[in-house]
Amino acid sequence: MPHKFRSLVVSGDDEFRAELVERAITLDFSARTIRSAEELPDFLQGRHFDWLFLDVELGRAQCLQVIATLSTGWRPRTVLVGSLEAADLDAIRRNAIRAGLDVVGILAKPLSLSALAARLAALEGRDKHNPNADLAARGLDDLPNREIEVHYQPIVSMSDRVVRRTEALVRWRHPEYGLMQPDGFIGLAERSGAIISLTWEVLARAVDQQVTWKREGLSLSVSVNVSALVLTSLQTADDILALLEARGADPRALILELTETERAPDPAVARDLLARLREAGVGVSMDDYGVGYSDFGRLQYYPFSDLKIDRGLVARLPDDQEARDIVSMLASLAVREGVGLTGEGIETQEQWDMLEALGCNFAQGFLIARPMPADRVTGWIAGVTNAGRYRAPKAG
Repeated sequence: MPHKFRSLVVSGDDEFRAELVERAITLDFSARTIRSAEELPDFLQGRHFDWLFLDVELGRAQCLQVIATLSTGWRPRTVLVGSLEAADLDAIRRNAIRAGLDVVGILAKPLSLSALAARLAALEGRDKHNPNADLAARGLDDLPNREIEVHYQPIVSMSDRVVRRTEALVRWRHPEYGLMQPDGFIGLAERSGAIISLTWEVLARAVDQQVTWKREGLSLSVSVNVSALVLTSLQTADDILALLEARGADPRALILELTETERAPDPAVARDLLARLREAGVGVSMDDYGVGYSDFGRLQYYPFSDLKIDRGLVARLPDDQEARDIVSMLASLAVREGVGLTGEGIETQEQWDMLEALGCNFAQGFLIARPMPADRVTGWIAGVTNAGRYRAPKAG
């Protein structure tokens, strides 16, 4: 009888691999194993797997390499196994979700097969009644616009404490599951193709909101996350510029935040369309900078105006010497390349102080404010201005 699930185990731990292979059949698995990320490209030729068991004790770099390789092909359900520092584990989990992998659990070693069995049982019900399956089945074109919300997180200039930007962050107000964060549906939106219409919906709302704020005397730039999968045609640049013109928006007040530009279907086309937008004044920011192998190459290739330091690095400040050295290097690189630098995920004053001392230009995170609906932004700015904490942007 064929096995129900085909699984791949990536681990340098011989005992873990042997134990999982030996006991996999009891959970209706067939298991194949490799020792490192370097073995993965050749191993994937002609093979398909339903599950991935990724040993995080391989280290952050190896795990991110595995995820990057899988993001260009099949995307299995994923169990992260082992122990790692919280910031590194979170970075691995977030990158896996962004790559479209369905991360269904983080389990300790030795792997509890009873815990895994319980996870499998829970998944059977989740597949029938869960928002991810709902999104994949309905497609965003059929998703009522009233279920999509855009929240805004303020971004402050570190040199003068002026609130100069906001980041538009999409939420899904699911009728059964409540307010969903992007990690819960963006990966599947990319896989289903729904990311295209979702991106345009959020972009249009954010531009409209920026124009409304300006009309009310609040001069704020707005940044919008854009999947690399949207960067498919030079026409995209023209369409974005046409949207700005139709809404009466200043292109200089829009910043596009990009992650995983290596996933762009045609890098040359993506570069040219971004260059066209930059020439018109639109900002282009590289998100999660400092965690990938090809960051410097991408900075040289694409016309970025801003870099956002990965929140995993920020979380390690100020005590982690390696994190301080990396951020210092990024700050020097930003100065050399003439681009702005934003620290993302700032939660403590100590992190702010360190980033400011190292030369960071902008600050974003819970220390400043949590994401909020648009109708709360004006009141929040008035409150922090009256308290002397930050300063409101000048009208105009």
